[in-house]
Amino acid sequence: MRLWEVLWTHYPSEHLHLYVCVAVLKRYRSKIMGEEMDFDSLLKFINELSGHIDLDATLRDAEALSICAGEEGAARIPPGTPPSLPVDDGSFYIQQDEVL
Repeated sequence: MRLWEVLWTHYPSEHLHLYVCVAVLKRYRSKIMGEEMDFDSLLKFINELSGHIDLDATLRDAEALSICAGEEGAARIPPGTPPSLPVDDGSFYIQQDEVL
């Protein structure tokens, strides 16, 4: 519950969830790379981390990553990447898929 509450605050970035993902991967990178996990193994490993992640340390790392990236890092996240905050006109940016 605490993780969801922190993510909903959008502090220090509306894309904090991406920085949390990077923080988790960074924390477990030696295990992931040491075992040369393929996609399925990685997905299984990450799913099994549920309830076992040191949330305080992960959130500190995610906040530090977000601050380090700053506006330059935020500018590299494509507009409309969920969750998108309202733009100045009060509407949400909605990315339209092309119809083939």
